[in-house]
Amino acid sequence: MQAQKTLEKLRPCSAQSFQRAYSELLQLRTGIVDTSTLIYLERLELNALASKHLRFFLIPGVVTEFGSHPSGMHLIQATDAQSTDAALLETAMKQGLPLFSDDGGLLRKARARQHPHYNTLMLLLALRAQKVLNAPQCADLQARLLTFARYSGAVCTYAADVSACIEEKLSG
Repeated sequence: MQAQKTLEKLRPCSAQSFQRAYSELLQLRTGIVDTSTLIYLERLELNALASKHLRFFLIPGVVTEFGSHPSGMHLIQATDAQSTDAALLETAMKQGLPLFSDDGGLLRKARARQHPHYNTLMLLLALRAQKVLNAPQCADLQARLLTFARYSGAVCTYAADVSACIEEKLSG
């Protein structure tokens, strides 16, 4: 048992959870996006590239919060809810769309309801897994993101392990 745990630490892709994360990111094609993620993608100058390869849906409340409707992103009607966050999650669930957000509270609510959710760090890894970004581009974007994003150490460690799994898979 201890040898298996050691092997998983040395080869993250051997761990079932990282294999699953890699598969999910490889297949990720669409989602409903929160204002926080739009802001992060904009700061990375990545909105255009990301929306070219991933289909982003917006609700009117997010467009209002963000201040514009980013090109290449699709507006959908939101469910009736008292807040933009509640409308995002309810609309995502109703439409069967993953939630893209960097709002910790909103992500915890999605997790509690067992709804698929991804932060900007995972979206970068999805673009890497799908070969939209090469390894140096992805590493640079991750480093830039981490200068202003507020991710916990556990989130960063998990992303590093998923990234290692992706690189292992892509290198053959």
